[in-house]
Amino acid sequence: MSTSLRAAAGAGFPPTKGFMMRRILAAAVSLPIAVAALVAVLAPLPAPGPAAAAIEGTAGVDGILGFQIGEERRYIVGPQDALRDGEYANWSIRLDQVVSEGSVAIGVFEIGHEEARWGATPVGTIMVHWKYSGELRVNEHGFPESVAFSMYEEHTGEAPWRGETMSASYTFEDGEYQKEIRLPDREWQFSVPIASHDALELDVPEGMFLFRPQARVIDFFTHPALLDFAVPEVVQPGWKQRTMFFKPAPPVRYPGEDWVRMERDKVASLGRYYDKVTLEAGEETELEIAGRTITARRLETSGSLRGAYLDEGGRIVFMEIDPDPWTRRPRHIRMLYPSEY
Repeated sequence: MSTSLRAAAGAGFPPTKGFMMRRILAAAVSLPIAVAALVAVLAPLPAPGPAAAAIEGTAGVDGILGFQIGEERRYIVGPQDALRDGEYANWSIRLDQVVSEGSVAIGVFEIGHEEARWGATPVGTIMVHWKYSGELRVNEHGFPESVAFSMYEEHTGEAPWRGETMSASYTFEDGEYQKEIRLPDREWQFSVPIASHDALELDVPEGMFLFRPQARVIDFFTHPALLDFAVPEVVQPGWKQRTMFFKPAPPVRYPGEDWVRMERDKVASLGRYYDKVTLEAGEETELEIAGRTITARRLETSGSLRGAYLDEGGRIVFMEIDPDPWTRRPRHIRMLYPSEY
């Protein structure tokens, strides 16, 4: 007998679009991000060189990695009664275009994250607001070729404080990531080596994905759509895969010499920037979310990530995370129905 899981009330999930091929050039995402009270100037990634050409609109090509060009996906943390008053977290993703670099297709995605959480200072209680926006370039194998993003933090409440926009970028070059951090008054560049992994082929490149597989503390890269890239379109019973994830670090507000030394320690970087997780197909179940009941397959995971559910189109529609550390109530991240935007 199938198990029914209930989540936050709402309009429900968008209807599935059938089984979309993920590993061919046939999908993309489009997700506008509401970023009120923030004007974040994100330094753009270098323009594609002569070998890169936009192929949007080419006959037979309408997306990549299970995302149709112009498709939107948004996610929220819930249920609301698991959070304290005023707290929230949401994620967004949109595929702007598909380009080709030689024989490899690259999806250019816009991604975002907003979060508000209560905190405390010696002066008093504050609400901490974070806003992220960025651009992600992922090849047809799901490998993150580059990610560039800005971050803004602001405090309201008894000790208000307005921060400054900071940005970071990671670009794959010559078998490593070239990391650049930009603060309003200074910049740093570092090289981040890539950990070894059986499935990794840096000549292609393939065999690694962008995602932070954690369940307690959520952030910009705890993004369900990023986990999609590591999962095939149709997950059959018995499917199992050892997967390596790349976990970029956000900028640091007040970097010191210890931080600089840590960033230059390439051996330590192998542990800080990468996680290896086993993904395994579980049973199919009925999943009731936002007033709609769908058939979904559970995705079992090792490590701190608790598990996720995929719909018939291979999309992560529900992801379990740890209970809220203050209310102690169970939490999840779920995909929104377009009418909820």
